[in-house]
Amino acid sequence: MTNYLEQISEPVSQWYQGSGVHAFMEWWSGELKELVPANYRNDLFPDSVAVYVTDVKSDEKEAGVWGEKKQTIKPLNFDDSVEGKEWWHQLNHYLGTAEVETEVTCLLEESEVLIRSVAMPVAVYNEIESVLTFELDKYIPFQPGDVEFAFSKGDVVEGSEKFPVMLAVIKKQQLNQLVSDFEAKGLQLSGIDVNVGTKEAPVALGVNFLPKDIRKKKDWTKIKWNIGLSLVVLALLWFVMYSSLDNKRVKIVSLEEQVSVLKKDARRAKILETELNNSIQAANFLGNLKKNTPNRMLIIQELTQKIPVSTYLTRIMINQERVEVVGQSDNANSLVPILNQSDMWYEPQIVGNVTVDPRTNKEKFTIKSEFKSSGLEEVGNES
Repeated sequence: MTNYLEQISEPVSQWYQGSGVHAFMEWWSGELKELVPANYRNDLFPDSVAVYVTDVKSDEKEAGVWGEKKQTIKPLNFDDSVEGKEWWHQLNHYLGTAEVETEVTCLLEESEVLIRSVAMPVAVYNEIESVLTFELDKYIPFQPGDVEFAFSKGDVVEGSEKFPVMLAVIKKQQLNQLVSDFEAKGLQLSGIDVNVGTKEAPVALGVNFLPKDIRKKKDWTKIKWNIGLSLVVLALLWFVMYSSLDNKRVKIVSLEEQVSVLKKDARRAKILETELNNSIQAANFLGNLKKNTPNRMLIIQELTQKIPVSTYLTRIMINQERVEVVGQSDNANSLVPILNQSDMWYEPQIVGNVTVDPRTNKEKFTIKSEFKSSGLEEVGNES
């Protein structure tokens, strides 16, 4: 799994280091760090440290050990507990107690390697290693099988067909001896570079002679843990979102059921309200009919009390609005003022002509009168 990740990450890393994206991210990261208070900045964003070892000789116990941090190289300071011991003991102690990522690189003297500046076509920018492998004998006076080479790419000028490549070559025997010396001292190198500066101010050329199979492997543990934790977080986030949506669906279904029940109750209430209104209207109709219909017994009683004994009625017609009486009297015209005294009707009038019945010698009459509303109400109350 690790080898597979390295096969993918190495070409991507090479492209990224020389791309404008890397430059932008370096600038942006620096700007973001500046926003953090200085007393928390080092704790939250610890800078990695590059350790350079110079002046390494197999038979000597002294060597220069330098630390590069924030692009500043200065001698590395060790604890008092390892003072007086060999440099590799001091360095091993430092690496064991370092709290940040630390890489160890051995810097060779320029006199120990051969450096050539080579112009390469832009078309082979991403295939420099394979091209140099086949054409190495064109640039060096040694047999390609006796040396190891490393290179660093220069900048590509826009419009140019070629770009510079810094080629460095070292003998395999010398390189193997150097690697064995470091392994014997318990130090695992991340790279072997060339010091193009001075002994007092070393500067790395930017190449790496160390074979890829023995370089310090990138620790993927944190990345694996981060990926695993990210997947767990995504799973938990999905679970929370799914649970939230599921709870909302259940709540919606419950509310819909409640709304359905309430709608049914509302329909029942509407039906009951309609039936109640109909019943009220029916009851009011009967009450209004009773209220607006004159009481015939009281009307007949009123007529009996008002009409003289010498007068008798042959027909009485009563409807909602008026009463009409037909009969015979000694003096029909005298009945009008008598009936007008009643509170149940007003302005009685004789309809048609008054004639005399030859058998009874009485006047035949027909009288009509409109009911009074107040009189009807009193009649209704009395009934």
